[in-house]
Amino acid sequence: MTNQFFLKPLPSITFGAGSIAKLPQIAASFGKRCLVVTGSGFKRRTHQWPAVERELRAAGLELAYTIIDSEPTPEMIDAIVDEYFDRKPEAVIAVGGGSVVDGGKAVSAMLPAGGRVVDYLEGVGTRKPSGIKVPFIAVPTTAGTGSEATANAVITKPGTGGFKKSLRHNRYIPDQAVVDPDLMRTCPPQLTASCAMDTFTQLVEGYLSTAGTEISDTIAWEGLKNLQNSLLKVFYNGDNIDARADMAFATLCSGIVLANAGLGVIHGLAPSLGSLFCVPHGVVCGTLMASGNQITLAELTSNRQIEPSVRNRYLKKYARLERLFSGQEPDSERPGAKFIDYLNDITVKLNLPRLGSFGVTGADLDRIAAAASNKNNPIRLDGHAIKQIVALRI
Repeated sequence: MTNQFFLKPLPSITFGAGSIAKLPQIAASFGKRCLVVTGSGFKRRTHQWPAVERELRAAGLELAYTIIDSEPTPEMIDAIVDEYFDRKPEAVIAVGGGSVVDGGKAVSAMLPAGGRVVDYLEGVGTRKPSGIKVPFIAVPTTAGTGSEATANAVITKPGTGGFKKSLRHNRYIPDQAVVDPDLMRTCPPQLTASCAMDTFTQLVEGYLSTAGTEISDTIAWEGLKNLQNSLLKVFYNGDNIDARADMAFATLCSGIVLANAGLGVIHGLAPSLGSLFCVPHGVVCGTLMASGNQITLAELTSNRQIEPSVRNRYLKKYARLERLFSGQEPDSERPGAKFIDYLNDITVKLNLPRLGSFGVTGADLDRIAAAASNKNNPIRLDGHAIKQIVALRI
Protein backbone atom coordinates (compact mmCIF):
# COMPACT_ATOMS: atom_id res chain seq x y z
CA MET A 1 0.00 0.00 0.00
CA THR A 2 1.23 3.49 -0.84
CA ASN A 3 1.50 5.68 2.24
CA GLN A 4 0.30 9.26 2.55
CA PHE A 5 2.53 11.99 1.16
CA PHE A 6 2.53 15.68 0.28
CA LEU A 7 4.30 17.10 -2.78
CA LYS A 8 4.99 20.81 -3.03
CA PRO A 9 3.98 22.67 -6.22
CA LEU A 10 6.26 22.45 -9.25
CA PRO A 11 7.00 25.10 -11.84
CA SER A 12 5.78 24.62 -15.38
CA ILE A 13 8.80 22.83 -16.85
CA THR A 14 10.06 23.01 -20.42
CA PHE A 15 12.90 20.50 -20.81
CA GLY A 16 15.19 19.47 -23.65
CA ALA A 17 17.94 20.59 -25.99
CA GLY A 18 16.85 23.69 -27.89
CA SER A 19 14.03 24.52 -25.47
CA ILE A 20 15.50 28.02 -24.91
CA ALA A 21 13.80 28.93 -28.19
CA LYS A 22 10.47 28.79 -26.35
CA LEU A 23 11.50 31.48 -23.85
CA PRO A 24 10.06 34.44 -25.83
CA GLN A 25 6.59 32.90 -25.92
CA ILE A 26 6.79 31.99 -22.23
CA ALA A 27 8.04 35.42 -21.15
CA ALA A 28 5.46 37.29 -23.23
CA SER A 29 2.67 35.57 -21.30
CA PHE A 30 3.61 37.60 -18.20
CA GLY A 31 3.88 41.11 -19.65
CA LYS A 32 6.20 43.46 -21.52
CA ARG A 33 8.82 44.65 -19.02
CA CYS A 34 11.37 41.93 -18.22
CA LEU A 35 14.37 42.11 -15.93
CA VAL A 36 17.04 39.61 -17.05
CA VAL A 37 19.41 38.46 -14.29
CA THR A 38 22.65 36.91 -15.57
CA GLY A 39 26.21 36.09 -14.58
CA SER A 40 29.18 38.25 -15.57
CA GLY A 41 30.33 35.94 -18.40
CA PHE A 42 26.86 35.20 -19.66
CA LYS A 43 26.96 36.62 -23.18
CA ARG A 44 30.42 35.18 -23.84
CA ARG A 45 29.36 31.65 -22.88
CA THR A 46 25.76 31.60 -24.12
CA HIS A 47 26.02 31.75 -27.89
CA GLN A 48 22.28 31.05 -28.23
CA TRP A 49 21.32 34.28 -26.50
CA PRO A 50 21.58 36.82 -29.38
CA ALA A 51 18.95 34.91 -31.36
CA VAL A 52 16.76 34.54 -28.27
CA GLU A 53 17.12 38.23 -27.47
CA ARG A 54 16.04 39.16 -31.00
CA GLU A 55 12.92 37.03 -30.62
CA LEU A 56 12.20 38.52 -27.20
CA ARG A 57 12.38 42.03 -28.60
CA ALA A 58 10.38 41.00 -31.69
CA ALA A 59 7.65 39.86 -29.32
CA GLY A 60 7.52 43.42 -27.99
CA LEU A 61 9.35 42.75 -24.73
CA GLU A 62 11.42 45.47 -23.06
CA LEU A 63 14.61 44.00 -21.57
CA ALA A 64 16.75 45.34 -18.76
CA TYR A 65 19.85 43.46 -17.58
CA THR A 66 21.48 43.09 -14.19
CA ILE A 67 24.36 40.88 -13.01
CA ILE A 68 24.85 38.48 -10.10
CA ASP A 69 28.58 37.68 -10.29
CA SER A 70 28.98 35.47 -7.19
CA GLU A 71 26.87 33.75 -4.56
CA PRO A 72 24.21 36.44 -3.93
CA THR A 73 24.74 38.66 -0.90
CA PRO A 74 22.13 40.80 0.85
CA GLU A 75 23.81 43.90 -0.57
CA MET A 76 23.52 42.62 -4.15
CA ILE A 77 19.83 41.83 -3.83
CA ASP A 78 19.03 45.11 -2.10
CA ALA A 79 20.89 47.14 -4.74
CA ILE A 80 19.02 45.47 -7.62
CA VAL A 81 15.66 45.86 -5.90
CA ASP A 82 16.37 49.53 -5.18
CA GLU A 83 17.31 50.15 -8.81
CA TYR A 84 14.26 48.44 -10.35
CA PHE A 85 11.58 48.93 -7.67
CA ASP A 86 10.01 51.95 -9.39
CA ARG A 87 10.36 50.44 -12.88
CA LYS A 88 8.03 47.60 -11.85
CA PRO A 89 9.23 44.67 -14.03
CA GLU A 90 6.42 42.33 -15.01
CA ALA A 91 8.71 39.30 -15.09
CA VAL A 92 12.17 38.35 -13.84
CA ILE A 93 14.18 35.97 -16.00
CA ALA A 94 17.30 34.41 -14.46
CA VAL A 95 19.70 32.87 -16.98
CA GLY A 96 22.75 31.32 -15.32
CA GLY A 97 24.05 28.97 -12.67
CA GLY A 98 22.60 28.29 -9.24
CA SER A 99 23.77 31.60 -7.80
CA VAL A 100 22.12 33.54 -10.61
CA VAL A 101 18.87 31.58 -10.28
CA ASP A 102 18.87 32.07 -6.50
CA GLY A 103 19.60 35.76 -6.97
CA GLY A 104 16.84 36.16 -9.53
CA LYS A 105 14.43 34.31 -7.26
CA ALA A 106 15.24 36.65 -4.39
CA VAL A 107 14.86 39.73 -6.60
CA SER A 108 11.46 38.55 -7.86
CA ALA A 109 10.36 38.04 -4.25
CA MET A 110 11.68 41.35 -2.93
CA LEU A 111 10.51 43.64 -5.75
CA PRO A 112 6.89 43.72 -4.51
CA ALA A 113 7.98 44.00 -0.88
CA GLY A 114 10.80 46.51 -1.11
CA GLY A 115 12.97 46.88 1.97
CA ARG A 116 15.96 44.74 2.94
CA VAL A 117 16.16 41.05 2.12
CA VAL A 118 17.99 40.26 5.38
CA ASP A 119 14.80 41.08 7.28
CA TYR A 120 13.11 38.05 5.67
CA LEU A 121 15.89 35.45 5.90
CA GLU A 122 15.42 32.33 8.00
CA GLY A 123 17.28 32.48 11.28
CA VAL A 124 18.33 36.10 10.73
CA GLY A 125 15.33 38.28 9.97
CA THR A 126 12.18 38.93 11.96
CA ARG A 127 9.70 39.40 9.11
CA LYS A 128 7.74 36.61 7.45
CA PRO A 129 7.80 36.48 3.62
CA SER A 130 4.38 37.10 2.09
CA GLY A 131 4.85 34.79 -0.90
CA ILE A 132 3.96 37.60 -3.29
CA LYS A 133 6.50 37.87 -6.11
CA VAL A 134 7.02 39.14 -9.63
CA PRO A 135 6.52 36.20 -12.04
CA PHE A 136 9.83 34.35 -12.20
CA ILE A 137 11.36 32.28 -15.01
CA ALA A 138 14.43 30.14 -14.23
CA VAL A 139 16.79 29.21 -17.07
CA PRO A 140 19.70 27.23 -15.56
CA THR A 141 22.99 27.06 -17.46
CA THR A 142 24.64 24.62 -15.03
CA ALA A 143 23.41 21.32 -13.61
CA GLY A 144 23.93 21.64 -9.87
CA THR A 145 21.61 23.23 -7.35
CA GLY A 146 18.20 22.39 -8.79
CA SER A 147 17.11 25.91 -7.81
CA GLU A 148 14.79 25.91 -10.83
CA ALA A 149 12.48 23.64 -8.79
CA THR A 150 12.94 24.85 -5.20
CA ALA A 151 11.09 27.27 -2.95
CA ASN A 152 14.15 28.96 -1.44
CA ALA A 153 16.91 31.34 -2.47
CA VAL A 154 20.21 31.03 -0.61
CA ILE A 155 21.73 34.37 0.40
CA THR A 156 25.32 34.56 1.69
CA LYS A 157 27.08 37.09 3.86
CA PRO A 158 30.74 36.02 3.80
CA GLY A 159 33.37 36.44 6.51
CA THR A 160 33.46 36.38 10.29
CA GLY A 161 29.97 36.83 11.65
CA GLY A 162 28.58 35.96 8.25
CA PHE A 163 25.86 33.52 7.31
CA LYS A 164 24.30 31.48 4.56
CA LYS A 165 20.53 31.61 4.95
CA SER A 166 17.42 31.06 2.87
CA LEU A 167 14.64 33.33 1.73
CA ARG A 168 11.83 30.78 1.60
CA HIS A 169 8.15 30.48 0.74
CA ASN A 170 6.31 27.81 -1.23
CA ARG A 171 5.14 30.50 -3.66
CA TYR A 172 8.75 31.40 -4.45
CA ILE A 173 9.05 28.27 -6.57
CA PRO A 174 9.62 29.54 -10.14
CA ASP A 175 6.54 29.99 -12.29
CA GLN A 176 8.40 28.55 -15.27
CA ALA A 177 11.62 26.55 -15.63
CA VAL A 178 13.28 26.28 -19.03
CA VAL A 179 15.91 23.54 -18.76
CA ASP A 180 17.99 23.36 -21.93
CA PRO A 181 21.03 21.06 -21.61
CA ASP A 182 22.53 22.71 -24.69
CA LEU A 183 23.14 25.82 -22.56
CA MET A 184 25.35 23.73 -20.26
CA ARG A 185 27.84 22.54 -22.88
CA THR A 186 30.22 25.45 -22.29
CA CYS A 187 30.40 24.85 -18.53
CA PRO A 188 34.11 24.14 -17.79
CA PRO A 189 35.13 20.74 -16.33
CA GLN A 190 35.83 21.79 -12.73
CA LEU A 191 32.60 23.77 -12.45
CA THR A 192 30.79 20.85 -14.07
CA ALA A 193 32.29 18.55 -11.44
CA SER A 194 31.35 20.67 -8.41
CA CYS A 195 27.85 21.26 -9.75
CA ALA A 196 27.37 17.56 -10.45
CA MET A 197 28.48 16.68 -6.93
CA ASP A 198 25.97 19.15 -5.52
CA THR A 199 23.28 17.30 -7.47
CA PHE A 200 24.67 13.94 -6.32
CA THR A 201 24.65 15.04 -2.69
CA GLN A 202 21.11 16.40 -2.89
CA LEU A 203 19.83 13.19 -4.43
CA VAL A 204 21.55 10.92 -1.90
CA GLU A 205 20.71 13.05 1.12
CA GLY A 206 17.11 13.36 -0.05
CA TYR A 207 16.90 9.62 -0.68
CA LEU A 208 18.21 8.92 2.83
CA SER A 209 16.26 11.75 4.50
CA THR A 210 14.13 11.03 7.54
CA ALA A 211 11.54 13.35 5.95
CA GLY A 212 11.48 11.40 2.68
CA THR A 213 8.35 9.81 1.23
CA GLU A 214 7.70 7.19 -1.41
CA ILE A 215 7.32 9.83 -4.08
CA SER A 216 10.47 11.76 -3.12
CA ASP A 217 12.39 8.45 -3.02
CA THR A 218 11.08 7.58 -6.48
CA ILE A 219 12.11 10.94 -7.92
CA ALA A 220 15.50 10.72 -6.19
CA TRP A 221 16.12 7.26 -7.60
CA GLU A 222 15.33 8.31 -11.17
CA GLY A 223 17.73 11.22 -10.72
CA LEU A 224 20.44 8.93 -9.34
CA LYS A 225 20.14 6.57 -12.30
CA ASN A 226 20.59 9.47 -14.71
CA LEU A 227 23.50 10.84 -12.70
CA GLN A 228 25.26 7.47 -12.55
CA ASN A 229 25.05 7.31 -16.34
CA SER A 230 26.39 10.82 -16.93
CA LEU A 231 28.68 12.00 -14.10
CA LEU A 232 32.06 11.13 -15.59
CA LYS A 233 30.86 11.62 -19.18
CA VAL A 234 30.03 15.30 -18.65
CA PHE A 235 33.31 15.85 -16.81
CA TYR A 236 35.48 14.34 -19.54
CA ASN A 237 33.41 15.50 -22.52
CA GLY A 238 31.23 18.53 -21.94
CA ASP A 239 29.97 18.44 -25.53
CA ASN A 240 28.20 15.13 -24.94
CA ILE A 241 24.64 16.45 -25.19
CA ASP A 242 23.06 13.16 -24.11
CA ALA A 243 25.12 13.17 -20.92
CA ARG A 244 24.36 16.85 -20.36
CA ALA A 245 20.64 16.07 -20.70
CA ASP A 246 20.88 13.19 -18.22
CA MET A 247 22.69 15.41 -15.72
CA ALA A 248 20.21 18.26 -16.23
CA PHE A 249 17.37 15.84 -15.54
CA ALA A 250 19.16 14.54 -12.43
CA THR A 251 19.56 18.11 -11.20
CA LEU A 252 15.91 18.91 -11.78
CA CYS A 253 15.00 15.79 -9.78
CA SER A 254 17.39 16.85 -7.01
CA GLY A 255 15.67 20.22 -6.68
CA ILE A 256 12.26 18.57 -6.37
CA VAL A 257 13.64 16.14 -3.78
CA LEU A 258 15.35 18.92 -1.81
CA ALA A 259 12.12 20.91 -1.68
CA ASN A 260 10.11 17.95 -0.41
CA ALA A 261 12.46 15.76 1.68
CA GLY A 262 15.08 18.15 3.02
CA LEU A 263 18.77 17.31 3.22
CA GLY A 264 21.36 15.92 5.64
CA VAL A 265 24.66 16.66 7.29
CA ILE A 266 26.70 17.57 4.20
CA HIS A 267 24.34 20.38 3.28
CA GLY A 268 24.18 21.15 6.99
CA LEU A 269 27.92 21.92 6.87
CA ALA A 270 27.78 24.02 3.69
CA PRO A 271 26.57 27.28 5.33
CA SER A 272 29.41 27.51 7.84
CA LEU A 273 32.12 26.47 5.38
CA GLY A 274 30.68 28.79 2.73
CA SER A 275 30.30 31.84 4.93
CA LEU A 276 33.45 31.44 7.05
CA PHE A 277 35.88 30.26 4.37
CA CYS A 278 34.16 31.11 1.08
CA VAL A 279 34.22 27.47 -0.02
CA PRO A 280 31.90 27.24 -3.06
CA HIS A 281 28.76 25.29 -2.31
CA GLY A 282 29.38 22.57 -4.89
CA VAL A 283 32.93 22.08 -3.63
CA VAL A 284 31.66 21.57 -0.06
CA CYS A 285 29.24 18.94 -1.31
CA GLY A 286 31.76 17.23 -3.54
CA THR A 287 34.64 17.09 -1.11
CA LEU A 288 32.50 15.97 1.87
CA MET A 289 30.33 13.45 0.02
CA ALA A 290 32.57 10.47 0.83
CA SER A 291 33.43 11.36 4.42
CA GLY A 292 29.87 12.44 5.22
CA ASN A 293 28.41 9.13 4.09
CA GLN A 294 31.29 7.18 5.64
CA ILE A 295 30.66 8.62 9.12
CA THR A 296 26.88 8.42 8.78
CA LEU A 297 27.06 4.78 7.70
CA ALA A 298 29.50 3.91 10.49
CA GLU A 299 27.23 5.48 13.12
CA LEU A 300 24.18 3.84 11.61
CA THR A 301 25.87 0.44 11.75
CA SER A 302 27.43 0.68 15.21
CA ASN A 303 24.91 2.69 17.26
CA ARG A 304 22.87 0.11 19.17
CA GLN A 305 20.37 2.68 20.38
CA ILE A 306 18.81 2.84 16.93
CA GLU A 307 15.59 0.91 16.43
CA PRO A 308 16.52 -2.20 14.36
CA SER A 309 13.75 -1.56 11.83
CA VAL A 310 15.06 1.97 11.27
CA ARG A 311 18.64 0.76 10.90
CA ASN A 312 17.59 -1.93 8.43
CA ARG A 313 15.59 0.53 6.34
CA TYR A 314 18.57 2.79 5.80
CA LEU A 315 21.07 -0.04 5.37
CA LYS A 316 18.83 -1.39 2.59
CA LYS A 317 18.96 2.02 0.95
CA TYR A 318 22.75 2.10 1.22
CA ALA A 319 22.85 -1.41 -0.29
CA ARG A 320 20.75 -0.20 -3.20
CA LEU A 321 23.10 2.74 -3.73
CA GLU A 322 26.01 0.30 -3.58
CA ARG A 323 24.54 -1.86 -6.35
CA LEU A 324 23.83 1.13 -8.58
CA PHE A 325 27.23 2.81 -8.29
CA SER A 326 29.58 -0.14 -7.84
CA GLY A 327 27.76 -2.58 -10.11
CA GLN A 328 28.36 -5.29 -7.48
CA GLU A 329 26.35 -7.04 -4.82
CA PRO A 330 26.78 -5.57 -1.31
CA ASP A 331 29.14 -7.19 1.16
CA SER A 332 26.95 -8.61 3.95
CA GLU A 333 29.74 -7.96 6.47
CA ARG A 334 30.27 -4.34 5.38
CA PRO A 335 26.98 -3.03 3.94
CA GLY A 336 27.44 0.14 1.93
CA ALA A 337 31.23 -0.11 1.87
CA LYS A 338 31.49 -0.28 -1.93
CA PHE A 339 29.38 2.86 -2.21
CA ILE A 340 31.84 4.70 0.04
CA ASP A 341 34.70 3.33 -2.07
CA TYR A 342 32.97 4.71 -5.17
CA LEU A 343 32.61 8.14 -3.56
CA ASN A 344 36.29 8.23 -2.58
CA ASP A 345 37.25 7.20 -6.10
CA ILE A 346 35.05 9.81 -7.78
CA THR A 347 36.44 12.52 -5.50
CA VAL A 348 39.91 11.75 -6.88
CA LYS A 349 38.79 11.41 -10.51
CA LEU A 350 37.00 14.77 -10.42
CA ASN A 351 40.04 16.42 -8.82
CA LEU A 352 37.94 17.96 -6.06
CA PRO A 353 39.97 20.27 -3.79
CA ARG A 354 40.48 19.57 -0.11
CA LEU A 355 39.16 22.04 2.44
CA GLY A 356 42.68 22.93 3.55
CA SER A 357 43.20 24.75 0.26
CA PHE A 358 40.55 27.26 1.43
CA GLY A 359 42.29 27.85 4.76
CA VAL A 360 40.35 25.34 6.89
CA THR A 361 42.49 23.84 9.68
CA GLY A 362 41.97 21.53 12.62
CA ALA A 363 41.68 24.56 14.88
CA ASP A 364 38.47 25.52 13.05
CA LEU A 365 36.60 22.26 13.64
CA ASP A 366 34.76 23.33 16.77
CA ARG A 367 33.20 26.44 15.27
CA ILE A 368 32.37 24.66 12.02
CA ALA A 369 30.61 21.84 13.87
CA ALA A 370 28.81 24.27 16.18
CA ALA A 371 27.16 25.94 13.19
CA ALA A 372 26.27 22.69 11.37
CA SER A 373 22.90 20.95 11.25
CA ASN A 374 21.82 17.41 10.36
CA LYS A 375 18.13 17.24 11.19
CA ASN A 376 17.15 14.99 8.24
CA ASN A 377 20.23 12.75 8.38
CA PRO A 378 19.44 9.02 8.75
CA ILE A 379 21.05 9.21 12.19
CA ARG A 380 21.59 12.38 14.17
CA LEU A 381 25.33 12.96 14.50
CA ASP A 382 27.00 14.55 17.52
CA GLY A 383 29.66 17.24 17.32
CA HIS A 384 32.51 14.72 17.40
CA ALA A 385 31.15 12.85 14.36
CA ILE A 386 30.57 16.09 12.45
CA LYS A 387 34.15 17.20 13.14
CA GLN A 388 35.38 13.84 11.82
CA ILE A 389 33.58 14.44 8.54
CA VAL A 390 35.41 17.73 8.04
CA ALA A 391 38.77 16.53 9.41
CA LEU A 392 38.93 13.72 6.86
CA ARG A 393 38.89 16.28 4.04
CA ILE A 394 41.20 19.04 5.36
